[in-house]
Amino acid sequence: MITMELKKTPFYQKHLEHKAKIVDYAGYALALEYKSILGEAKAARNTCGLFDASHMGQLVISGNKSFDFIQQAVTNDISQLVPGQMQYNLFLNDKAKVLDDCMVYCRKDDFFCVVNAANKEKVYNWLKQKKISGVDIRDESDGTALLSLQGPVSSFLIDDVVERKVSDLKYLSFEEFSFSGHKIVISRSGYTGEDGFEIYLPWAKALIFWDKILEAGRDRGLTLCGLGARDILRIEAGYPLYGHELSEDIDPYTAGLGWAVKLNKEFNGKKELSGLKEKASLQKRIGFVLKERGLPRQGYGVFFNGSCIGRVSSGIFSPNLEQFIGMAFVDRNILGSAKDIQIGIRDKLYKAEVVRFPFIQPRVKPSK
Repeated sequence: MITMELKKTPFYQKHLEHKAKIVDYAGYALALEYKSILGEAKAARNTCGLFDASHMGQLVISGNKSFDFIQQAVTNDISQLVPGQMQYNLFLNDKAKVLDDCMVYCRKDDFFCVVNAANKEKVYNWLKQKKISGVDIRDESDGTALLSLQGPVSSFLIDDVVERKVSDLKYLSFEEFSFSGHKIVISRSGYTGEDGFEIYLPWAKALIFWDKILEAGRDRGLTLCGLGARDILRIEAGYPLYGHELSEDIDPYTAGLGWAVKLNKEFNGKKELSGLKEKASLQKRIGFVLKERGLPRQGYGVFFNGSCIGRVSSGIFSPNLEQFIGMAFVDRNILGSAKDIQIGIRDKLYKAEVVRFPFIQPRVKPSK
């Protein structure tokens, strides 16, 4: 039963109309699934899936010192961006552990940061505490709807809805487009590893866009997708999720995100981060495929030569691989380059093999 305390996105009634199973996610009433989590995950890989991501936090950093401020706040190098480009980034706390991960959009006059819903208030307050003169920080989460259209036919659907084609939009770039007399922002990005787009809309036009994109996709395999499919797709792509592969107890190197850390600049936590990459006891994030049927859940033990060397952080059944797969943190010194491990599921050890990320080769690759 969804209580009145939960926040609702502009698409909440649409989820109900399409018989979605609604769950509490980070304080929002969101769709877990519509008809089938596995079917939705397959559709996003083969045709196209539509996700409501309006719960994500959206912060704007502006002012004549906004570049200096955001460059100091994140681990990646914002100087590599020009207006119209976006970049994956990390906020670190004072102990060099991950406060949150985010996407930073470089706009002409400011920076737009998309953060995790569960961390929005934490990040917003942290940024406000570090704010310098010449910087303004605004939370625009409540006025903007966000839809994610993911899959190989997604560009064809958007072309039917907006006034000019999105086919020239490069990966990790964004532009303004016209829709129903309003300006909307579309980026070529997503959390699935597929080609896809994220669409930022004013709330007043959100339902109109929803109806139009569903109409465009009616005969092209468009499927409504919930959080369950989103989790499957991000694991198949090897992407971390805050609360699983990222937290304030995990540093970027342990999470396998060293590529998003640029030590040629100053940033919060850099001093504390120095030396962690070479630290002898450092854990590492691995991917694994089970050789037997069994669902690996967060917290289950990872075993090697009879000893527990780590814990599962995420695990699912992949309908696109038809295998049980997962991620885990293990002691890199004990495991070394070995591939054969075991996962403790209930009272039994299941054989598994360490594999490289991603499990499914993305059609788009992160910009490093």
